[in-house]
Amino acid sequence: MSSTDRTTPPDSHAPPEFHEHEHHADVGSAPPVKAMTAHRLVVLGVIAAALLFVLFIVTIIPRRSVENELRADATARDSAPAVQVTAVHRASAASELTLPGTIQALHESAIYARVTGYVKSWQADIGAIVHSGQLLALIDAPELEQSAEQAQAQLTQARSAFGLARADLERWKVLARDSAVTSQELDQKQAAFEAADANTRAADANLRRLVQTRQFTRVTAPFTGVITARNVDIGSLITPAGGTSAPSGAAGVGGAASAGNMFRIAQTDTVRIYLTVPEGYATSIRSELEAAVTVQGIPGRNFTGHVVRTSHALDPSSRTLLVEVDVPNRDFALLPGMSAQAMLRFPRETPPFLLPASALVIRSSGVQVMAVDGKPGSSDATIHFRSVRIGRDYGGTVEVSDGVTDGMTVVLNPNADLLDGARVHVIATQGIANPSKGASGPK
Repeated sequence: MSSTDRTTPPDSHAPPEFHEHEHHADVGSAPPVKAMTAHRLVVLGVIAAALLFVLFIVTIIPRRSVENELRADATARDSAPAVQVTAVHRASAASELTLPGTIQALHESAIYARVTGYVKSWQADIGAIVHSGQLLALIDAPELEQSAEQAQAQLTQARSAFGLARADLERWKVLARDSAVTSQELDQKQAAFEAADANTRAADANLRRLVQTRQFTRVTAPFTGVITARNVDIGSLITPAGGTSAPSGAAGVGGAASAGNMFRIAQTDTVRIYLTVPEGYATSIRSELEAAVTVQGIPGRNFTGHVVRTSHALDPSSRTLLVEVDVPNRDFALLPGMSAQAMLRFPRETPPFLLPASALVIRSSGVQVMAVDGKPGSSDATIHFRSVRIGRDYGGTVEVSDGVTDGMTVVLNPNADLLDGARVHVIATQGIANPSKGASGPK
């Protein structure tokens, strides 16, 4: 086989007419193809690049902007100081106020002598329960007895002189009717009679005074109570000025220093306690208000008293109201001088606001708090300083009477570097315990 035969296509045996017709048909059906010029390629490349740039601007740049904003927010949030906050709220309307006080006798008196003399005997020692009018001591006053006898004699003389002057006056009146004496002489007798009458009345008054004074040689109890001190002994010299010659061992028996009094007596079947109520509670105190009294020296026992009176005025130095609570003491368990705690239960007309003491900022301008301003539930906020007025101090919690509102959020344990208007990051909220029940006195 020749080379010509090898290159001949399989259909080379077809008629020539067929090959010519097929070639002309293919060429006539296809459009003519022109070669693309270089200029056109450059234009298309520029258009494609422009489209890609516009696509980059539309998609990439906004995404980068959002990412930058998110990154800036995260950076600002991370740089803002984190603070713990709490919400301000009012104390409970039903309040209990516990205040310290000292138990005192309902009535207490020092008994002094009214005459000069020596103690002849005493009938009551410390701790003795005596009744009104009961004899406590006898005083021997011989000089007083002599003075009374002298006054009795002077009264007798004055009465004799008065009788004589009256008789003379009657006789001179008869003589004057007969013109036997002059009017001047009658007037003299009348004046002598009146002088004698005055002398008689003066002598009688002096005798009665001495007799009354002589009754003070019997020293008696002015009311029913217990003897808390005896400052005399038998033979002690007593003077009305309050002096006594009782030895140092006897002067002040019962622990009371002698100030010239013979005895001290106290009525303790009912005792009283004086309380100083702060100004914030003064308007809530009423008579007959119940008070629960406890004494450290008598554990496990409670006493019930009632408010009987108040001073109805505040002490300007301490801004407190003086309140008296009377407590029945039939078994004499409560002793004067004991330290007691009285708890008053009462409703408050306007309960104050409560704040943790750790939220306060003490500055030269006064007491302030850092109020947090922000959207509810948001962790980012702004702080602003607000001046407040402090009421009662419970230690960990204080009452605020002015400067805050109910529900206000304040910063706990504020940092000294925080400035007014600074942004903070709120991390937690802490509640406030209500100390109004069982509240103690002011510190």
